[in-house]
Amino acid sequence: MYALTYKKKHPLLRLVSFIYKHKWVALLLTLGAYQFSSGLYIFAKAELAQQLIARAWHKNLTSEQKYKPWPWADTYPIAKLSIENKNWFILAGASGRNLAFAPSHVSATPKPGEQGNSVIVGHRDTQFNRLKDLQTGDIISVSTGDKTHNFKVTQLRIAHESQLEYMENHESINGINLDEPSLTLITCYPFDSVLPNPTHRYIVRAVAV
Repeated sequence: MYALTYKKKHPLLRLVSFIYKHKWVALLLTLGAYQFSSGLYIFAKAELAQQLIARAWHKNLTSEQKYKPWPWADTYPIAKLSIENKNWFILAGASGRNLAFAPSHVSATPKPGEQGNSVIVGHRDTQFNRLKDLQTGDIISVSTGDKTHNFKVTQLRIAHESQLEYMENHESINGINLDEPSLTLITCYPFDSVLPNPTHRYIVRAVAV
């Protein structure tokens, strides 16, 4: 007479078997973990970059030299943006590389505080996520080192990426006199979407006060 015996599966085989049986659940969990870790990486990089940019900014305040935030950078901080007691430093030149680290100024537009429409762009999942909380009448401050400029929010709008009139700098648009200093902040829309490269933009327009 033979005794029946049960051979316990190796833990690794049990795990493989479980994953195969619940492969769709495992796939969703893996994608979720990837999205979460990717978001943490982007956020951490942006926060660290702001510290390095801040250090360069303070050096620039006491020197005519334009200090770079890191040795290989091809940009430098030109302003400090303040919204509801939260500060961010703005880089010169709105290239994709600069935007990965901080909000950036579109070089074809006037610098903040100068006559005309100054345009600053940023990512919706880092610093410019705060734009969704702005209301008409809120104050945005921009320090250029020697002076602080205050702007009052007058317009909040959503536009297709092909609509470029909000970046114009040669005539009055929707009641904003572009002969006076004005500010336009732009980020991708919608804010909470995980889809990359959306076709719409969230736009904040503000005038000097």
